[in-house]
Amino acid sequence: MCNTLDSLIESAENPLDVFKRTEQRQAFNLELHRIRMNIKHLLDRYRADVDEIMRKNGGVDGPVIEPDALEADAIQSAIDIYQHVRAFQRGEQRHPIPRR
Repeated sequence: MCNTLDSLIESAENPLDVFKRTEQRQAFNLELHRIRMNIKHLLDRYRADVDEIMRKNGGVDGPVIEPDALEADAIQSAIDIYQHVRAFQRGEQRHPIPRR
């Protein structure tokens, strides 16, 4: 998405479009950072379980993961971004970045 936004910024002739796309790129980067932090927090909370599953090549029943509210929101945001990007790639969405 960042490459797409960079391309849109480079090809934009209208300064307002450049500004708009630059703001979108910044907002997207912030959202990705938020998602990464919350997913990392989730994985850190379940680190021992994840390590055991990795050691046994997935051959162990792990715990049911119960994300907190911020982690659950980050997971949903990642899903939303993925679905929006796929729709954009198929031409079903006009904008590369989902609106939140």
